[in-house]
Amino acid sequence: MQNQLLQPTNPLAHTQVHCDPEWVALQQQLGFTVLLGTRSMGDLHVLSAQNSGSLNFHVVKFPLCMGMAIHGNHLAVACKTDIRLYYDLLAHPQVSSPVYQRSYSPRSIHFTGDLDTHELDFDQHGQPLFVAARYGCVASLSPVHSFKPVWQPKFITQLTPEDCCHLNGLCMDQGELKYVSMFAATAEPQGWRNLPFNSGQVWSTSDQEAVCTGLVQPHSPRLYNGELYVLNSGAGEIGRIDLASGRYDCIAFVGGYGRGLSFVGDYAIFGISKPRHDGYIPNFPLHDRLKALRMPDRCQLIAVNLKTGQVIQAVTFEGAAREFFDTVVIPDCQNGVIMNLDEAQHPQLITCAQNELPVPA
Repeated sequence: MQNQLLQPTNPLAHTQVHCDPEWVALQQQLGFTVLLGTRSMGDLHVLSAQNSGSLNFHVVKFPLCMGMAIHGNHLAVACKTDIRLYYDLLAHPQVSSPVYQRSYSPRSIHFTGDLDTHELDFDQHGQPLFVAARYGCVASLSPVHSFKPVWQPKFITQLTPEDCCHLNGLCMDQGELKYVSMFAATAEPQGWRNLPFNSGQVWSTSDQEAVCTGLVQPHSPRLYNGELYVLNSGAGEIGRIDLASGRYDCIAFVGGYGRGLSFVGDYAIFGISKPRHDGYIPNFPLHDRLKALRMPDRCQLIAVNLKTGQVIQAVTFEGAAREFFDTVVIPDCQNGVIMNLDEAQHPQLITCAQNELPVPA
């Protein structure tokens, strides 16, 4: 069976989208929607599988689209200078749709400035935590400041905008910050750029120690079914970390720079990106391997079977789209939508909290 060729509902210039039929069947079988954010173009793609044999492809424009997270009926999206919070209108008992199972409307925007915000998730109180890579810390929102630091590695003694270690990924465990990923454990300004590619580490936030070293520009540490996974991005791999020994075990080589790890069933889902600048980087493990295998750079949504290591090239983007950052799986949702700011300001789009007010005597 040939891959499907789709055009987005609001097409990007010079972009074609190819869907693997195996992926389409999997998404329909498991009944989920995927949010896929493109860092380079600022677009958030909503991929739903409502109809047999095809995907619904919806695009929402953002000023850079980085970390994303779902918590109950809430969605958070990190942009270049702000974090946007959304709520699913269909969670309201008096709102329904014959088409969508989720409809996220913007509810607030928190202006942070350019923190180089990377991954984001919600804590046990339903508040967003995010990685401020430029300051080398994990932060929360503040009603009066750009951000409020909540954790930083012990070697970062002063919060300055110098991107010393390139802290980038975070992992929550039942609402508690558990692990982070970084390119190198250094407090020198831009210090990670001067160290070997395999200086990447995953740290325990409670112990303030590395649980795995020797990684190549890692991203997206995640706990799933009791195991710790990570994208060894600079090697083009996804793998597991043995917490007892600190050993990293590769599950699959995916042929691209991975970021934004999510899970559904037996599958890991994430995006792989092309280089930001064309050209071979000497001694960079991913580029060396692609060159040896004579494989081209790719911009794709990838699914990896965690039991077998099988790689599904789920959705391939050709043309203008080059770089993905994050994914979010929305379970039990065959068709979802995210409103843009103009749509959310429609004068008749009104909901009211259902308070149980006392009945007047």
